[in-house]
Formats: sequence, structure tokens, C-alpha cells
Amino acid sequence: MKINIGFIIIVFLVLIGEIGLHELNHQDSLWTNNCRIISLILMGTWYYINQKGNFNRIQKAFLISILLPIIVSLSSYLIPEKEAIIINIFINMGILMLWIYAFKHLGASITLKDNNQTLQKLIPAFFVLPLLYYYFSLYQALPRIYAIIVLVYILIFSYTAVLSAFLPLKEDKKFWLIFGVILLVIVNILNGFHTFLQNLVWAYPVSRTLTVASKCMMIYGMICYGESKPLSSVGSD
Repeated sequence: MKINIGFIIIVFLVLIGEIGLHELNHQDSLWTNNCRIISLILMGTWYYINQKGNFNRIQKAFLISILLPIIVSLSSYLIPEKEAIIINIFINMGILMLWIYAFKHLGASITLKDNNQTLQKLIPAFFVLPLLYYYFSLYQALPRIYAIIVLVYILIFSYTAVLSAFLPLKEDKKFWLIFGVILLVIVNILNGFHTFLQNLVWAYPVSRTLTVASKCMMIYGMICYGESKPLSSVGSD
């Protein structure tokens, strides 16, 4: 527990520095980009050292999903903005695919026969709300290519979010994964509005804080899963 708290504190200290640099320059910069990369490396290191040497395909997939956003951070300096947006969406789709792979190999399976009515509870939040937001806000404003790509991303994200709720894990431990995904729903809506509809002055600090918080929750949730059911016995090479 101490090592988890230590990493979380360090990650959020880096985040505070990143937001401070962004507000000071009133724009993204090389320094804020470096802070994002440092925080991702810290989160990857935190997850890695908690695996205690038992590192299989599931853990590798989740670790890659933590580190892939480094490419997103670098892309804005390597390619034009319009192309960067599309590439970043595809990279985020790749991250979701890795989560789907990990969740399925951990035993998650969406079923209609569910005494807790999990599917009925989550469909409105994870499918209906994002699709309504997409249709009434983004669809009308986006060029056709963006509209198609964003729709595919929303569908993949919604499926991933619902799948996380069907992990065979006690509710108190599964909470961290589900709540982390819920925060990412909010982040996606905010980023979509900020990127495609209207520039929001406060979007960067809010979006980054929620993103880091959600990633920390998901990492902690995966660590809890490993402690309750050794991952070395699930999906080993």
C-alpha cells in the first residue's frame, strides 16, 4: 500500500508542475509534453514493480496501454495538427483494444443473464449518453472522415467500458476499474467538445487531472485484481 501511495503522490506532483507550466505559457509546450511523458513512465513503472516478477501477456498488454500515450504526446511535435488528431484517435483505439484483450483474458464476459442487472445499469451511461452526445453535438460539426472515426472510437470505448463491469471480481475491488472508466467517459466528452466545437480555457487542467486520476484508478484496480487472483495463473505464456 505504501508504494502505491508513494507513486500516486509523485505522479500528481508531476501533474501539478505540468498544469502550472501550461498555465504559465497559456499553451502546450515542450516542458508540459515532457511532464506528460514522465508521468506515463512513472505510472508504467508503478504497475510493473507491483507484478512481482509474474509478467505474462495480460500484464504486458496493460503495461503497453499505459505507455502508448507517449506516442500521442510526441505526435503533436512531429506531424500537422489535423493528421495528429486522427492518429491520436487510432492510438487510443489501440489502447482500448489492449484493455479488451486484458479484460477478456481475465474472465470478463458480457451476459444478459445477470442478477445484478449490470448491463441495464451501464448501457445508459456507457452507450446511450455518448451516442446522444455524438449525434447532437459532434456529428453535425465534424467533417465526414472525422465523424466516422469518432463514431467507431465511441463504440469501441463503450464496449470496453461495459466489459470492465463484468470482470469476475468483488464489487469493492472492481470499483476502481469502473470508476476509472467513468472518468474517461467524462474526459472524452470534454476533449471532444474542446477539440471540435469550442476552445475552453479551463479544459486542459480539468482534462489532465481527470485523465491522470482515471489511469491511477485503473492501475490500482489491476493491481488489486492481481492480488485477489494471481495473474500468473491466467493467460501465462
